Amino acid sequence: MSKTMVKTDQAPVPVARYSQGLRIGNTLYVQGVIALDPNTKKMIEGPIDVQTERIFISIKAILEAGGMNMADVIKVTAFLANLEDYPAFNAVYNRVFSADPPPVRTTVQARPPLGALVEVEVIAAI
Repeated sequence: MSKTMVKTDQAPVPVARYSQGLRIGNTLYVQGVIALDPNTKKMIEGPIDVQTERIFISIKAILEAGGMNMADVIKVTAFLANLEDYPAFNAVYNRVFSADPPPVRTTVQARPPLGALVEVEVIAAI
């Protein structure tokens, strides 16, 4: 199968050599997204819920550029700088993915780049 690069100016451009998204057949793999403003290319200030909201706006834009939407997400991996922020992250996540069945998810403590409090990557399929 061929790979198709997916990109949009409505999400942050990659800070290194990788794609915002790659579509392979009916599956779209979305980069790890942090809370960068796509216009200013600067980190969104604020607590984890504010950063998480920005991340899901960016992910939605990448999915739409690839012909998919948030309902097509089947797997979410979340990297939190501090697991004590899990409840605030989870509150935003539960609003974004309120339909059943929710995606499968892995959440781990990590050190996201550029001082981000959270990084999220997704896989979507139709």
